[in-house]
Amino acid sequence: DEGYRVGGSIGGIFDNPNDMAIHLISMVPIGIALLVSARNFLKKLIYGSCTALLVAGTVVTFSRGAFLGLSFAIAALAFKLGRRNRLAMLPLLLAAAMGFFALAPSNYSGRLASMFDHSLDPNGSASQRQAILTRSIIVALRHPLLGIGMGNFHIMSIRELVSHNSYTQVASEMGMTALVLYVMFMVAPLRRLRQMERETFAERRGKRGRRFYYLAIGLQASLIAFMVSSFFGSVAYQWYVYYLVGYAVCLRRLYESEIGRAVGESTADGEAVPQSQPASAAVASV
Repeated sequence: DEGYRVGGSIGGIFDNPNDMAIHLISMVPIGIALLVSARNFLKKLIYGSCTALLVAGTVVTFSRGAFLGLSFAIAALAFKLGRRNRLAMLPLLLAAAMGFFALAPSNYSGRLASMFDHSLDPNGSASQRQAILTRSIIVALRHPLLGIGMGNFHIMSIRELVSHNSYTQVASEMGMTALVLYVMFMVAPLRRLRQMERETFAERRGKRGRRFYYLAIGLQASLIAFMVSSFFGSVAYQWYVYYLVGYAVCLRRLYESEIGRAVGESTADGEAVPQSQPASAAVASV
């Protein structure tokens, strides 16, 4: 019985604790980006409180995949936000981790440990998912061109269970080409956001550049959180990642409308904007 795990009261896709947790962790980096970019204390308080609630909501779902996704997202944020002094981020991350586990429910650590020791999982879900993962890989290899059809993996699965892995879900049901396109769909906005981050680095303390710089970093971390956590959930057809990619596209469009050129595009004199040159300088040269 896993009645201790919290699901969404509104039902639907949030009825499953794992699916709800994936959504929550994908919003955490955006909340942190808004917190860091805000200069008004009240805004910082609001963004910080909302982010803390998102993390708390993730914890009470007891989702192991979401914990891994959140860990990778926080590591990505620390790596990028602390680029000038990354060694100083290590004790900060350590302190945050200690505080996290100190405030987490007493059985949370045991739940996470069951990823490595299946005997700690009384329901056997960890070992069951490993068997399903193996089955989904076999199905994908046997049907590499077109797969077995969207939503049909459960027919060939163990006890009608889904794959619990978005990548093998796509590969087994739609083929290897679809898997490549699915991964490219997530990687492409990451590259654009990275370019935007580089171009706005010099202006990160200004009003305009600050907003784009931190949101570009936050969205990168959000996509990383989804890409990691979706290894443990069949959510390829859910809207989570499509909203994140949509956010990334909108942010890029807003940025390009302000600077008057595409991200990564050369200026009017044929030179690309260097990392140390503010984006506004590119506009001035046009």
